[in-house]
Amino acid sequence: MHESDADRLGEKANSTPRHRCHVGEPRILVTAFPPFSDFETNVSQSVLERLHVDGIDGLDVVTWMLSVDEAGSGAVAAEIRAGIEVDGVLHLGLAAGRTGISLERIARNRYSMTEPDNSGRLQESGSIVLGGPETLVTTAPLHILDEEFEHDTDVQWSDDAGGYVCNETIYRTLNELQVSNGPALPAIFVHLPPESEVPLEDQVAAVIRIANCLVTRPRYEVAAALLFDDQGRILSCCRPKGDEWGGWWEFPGGKINPGEDAPGALLRELEEELRISPEPKEKVAHIV
Repeated sequence: MHESDADRLGEKANSTPRHRCHVGEPRILVTAFPPFSDFETNVSQSVLERLHVDGIDGLDVVTWMLSVDEAGSGAVAAEIRAGIEVDGVLHLGLAAGRTGISLERIARNRYSMTEPDNSGRLQESGSIVLGGPETLVTTAPLHILDEEFEHDTDVQWSDDAGGYVCNETIYRTLNELQVSNGPALPAIFVHLPPESEVPLEDQVAAVIRIANCLVTRPRYEVAAALLFDDQGRILSCCRPKGDEWGGWWEFPGGKINPGEDAPGALLRELEEELRISPEPKEKVAHIV
């Protein structure tokens, strides 16, 4: 038996979150919004509907459609205040003017609406939470997300969640996590572009990867090189500014892709990073 779309995904902020129960698996709350303004569709709703039907392997997915208004922006914060039992929160929303998927790093305590929300509210200025911090940083694992999407051109970090209900939602969520002093809960807002920019299938796949990064500890197979000069010194490289690992030092190398062995992956990474093609001599160490 299948529930109707209206039953599965409530369109009001006080509707009950729905989830596919998998006992013992990490539980993640994923939210989205219905259409707003002059838009006839909202890609975040399309992604949420897909996740509700198909789920995510290894995760207990709770889906919740939020209303595009003040009540919707504070709905998850209210659940956190009441003691919500999830391992992560993933907010999704439409960014009609963007060409890629944006991982929002920062929420700002400000209104800057240029058009009314779905309740008719137009808040052009002022604080979202009186006395709250000016900015709040996502509690999502930045290093893990950065590593996961290092080579994905369709996914990038953003420091501007806008001034509409999207920013208001993630700010209220992060602020409640801060004031509740409960266990650390990873939460992030992800802006999705129109399907004309990134196909829906690709956006669903990216959101699944983001969800896994939030609530599971990923395992990566990597290979690194010890490159010696004629004085016996070993080359180490500094990660660039703007990278979540910026300023850290590492041996050159990277992740082993599906279908690659360690030597092949290492040679590919050395060609990409240093434009060199050395011949591996021997395996020095294997660390888990």
